[in-house]
Amino acid sequence: MIEKHLEQIRTREGEAENRVLSAGKEAEMLVDQAREAGEKLLEETRLQWAERKRSLLAGAQQEAEDKITVLRRENAEKMAALSMAAADKKEQALNLILRTFRDGL
Repeated sequence: MIEKHLEQIRTREGEAENRVLSAGKEAEMLVDQAREAGEKLLEETRLQWAERKRSLLAGAQQEAEDKITVLRRENAEKMAALSMAAADKKEQALNLILRTFRDGL
């Protein structure tokens, strides 16, 4: 009778040991799946970040180019106005010099 109980205990111990091993393998599998999912998500996040960075840089470059274009146009307009004003002042100065010489200093 004791042998029968001992055999049942050993059988249950074996079954428990098998369940523990099975649970360990399942846990290991779940950890591997979680790691793979995490790595995949990390890679997707890196790709999204790289794309967003490229997009932001392209947008910033376009804005800078647009601003440079506006500044160049404004500068050209101001330079044209200054050139016209300088030509007018030059003509006024020449007229003044000619009048002064005609009037006999």
